[in-house]
Amino acid sequence: MKKTDEDLRKGIEDLEKLIEEVKQENHKEIEKLKKEAKPSGPRQIRIDLASEYSTSLPLNLVVGSLVNFILFFLFLEVVGLAEASGVLVYAGLAAAFTAYETAIRRYFFKHQVKIVLYSSGLIFFLLHLVFFYLADLVILPQAFSFYTYWYPIAFVAAFTIVRFLVKFVYSGAVRTLSGRAKRT
Repeated sequence: MKKTDEDLRKGIEDLEKLIEEVKQENHKEIEKLKKEAKPSGPRQIRIDLASEYSTSLPLNLVVGSLVNFILFFLFLEVVGLAEASGVLVYAGLAAAFTAYETAIRRYFFKHQVKIVLYSSGLIFFLLHLVFFYLADLVILPQAFSFYTYWYPIAFVAAFTIVRFLVKFVYSGAVRTLSGRAKRT
């Protein structure tokens, strides 16, 4: 009987040693995978060309229209790039622009992703420019007009940059608030 007890103890000790070796190998493998997962080389800055205010389309349209209206009014009236017959023209222009932009973004990201990626978003800049030239010269010639033909280009460039910053700050605030809500 003593021999079988000793054999059992020795077997258990051998199993414990094997378990410890497997744990160490598993730990080493995890560390190796963590090192491989870290990107090597320079850090990249990525701009989300399809950023939206919300995943809900109606909410995104409402918030987008409000932000666009505020920025239109600030840039065009306060900076003095254009004139309109009334504030409602800016509201209508903001709503139309938001619908137009949402439609072209959805189309391009669904059917023409390569164009967006190869142009680095320049296609949207050009399409925004087309929208404002059409609004100025064709659709609303009596109610809305830029002071010179260069102002739409300056407006679209500044508008695109400022709106990107607004979306960036907005999405950061939403992430921060949702992170706080999850912790509580």
